[in-house]
Amino acid sequence: MKIEKGSTMANCSLTTPVGVTEPASRHFTHTPISRAFSGLLAALAAHVEAERDISAADSRDPGFAASLCEAEAARAGVLARIDSIRSATVMRLEDRPLRHMALICYLLMQAGTNAEFREARQVLDQAPGLFACPGHGAVAWRCRQMLRSMRVAVGEMASLPCHLDPHEIEPEMAAVATPVPA
Repeated sequence: MKIEKGSTMANCSLTTPVGVTEPASRHFTHTPISRAFSGLLAALAAHVEAERDISAADSRDPGFAASLCEAEAARAGVLARIDSIRSATVMRLEDRPLRHMALICYLLMQAGTNAEFREARQVLDQAPGLFACPGHGAVAWRCRQMLRSMRVAVGEMASLPCHLDPHEIEPEMAAVATPVPA
C-alpha cells in the first residue's frame, strides 16, 4: 500500500501507557509489612463497622449475640494483622512508618480508658516524623496513602464507644465549657 503525502491514514496513536515498560522498581511492590498493613486497613474497617452495629443494637435483640461475635472476630482480625506487622522484617525504609503506625493502632486497640486512648492518639501529632514517609516514587506515594488511610481509621475509632467511653467524656466536657476568666 502506498501512502501519499498528507494522507490521514498514517496518523500515529500511542496505545501503551507511558512508563508501563519501565523496570518494575518504578512501581509499587509489597513487602510483608506493607501487605499486612494493607490487610490491617481492611480489618480495621470491618472492626469499625462491627462495633457501630453493636453500639446501635439492643442487647435484648436475638441477633445481638451474632453481632457481638462478629465484632469480637473483627477485633481479633485487627490484632492478628498487627501481630504479623510486628513480627515481619523491615525490608525497606518505607516499612518503618507503617510499623510505627501499626504499633499506635495496637495501643489504641488495647486502651482501657479515654486517657490511655488519647495518650496513644497524641503520639501521632507529637512525633510526626515516626509516621512520615519522605521520598518520591511509587513506593513512598503508596505508603503515604496507606498512612493517610490509617489516620482516617483512627478518627473513626475515636467515635466508637468501645474505644472512648462517652460517660468518661462528660466531666471533661464540663471543664471545657467553663468560661475562662479574662
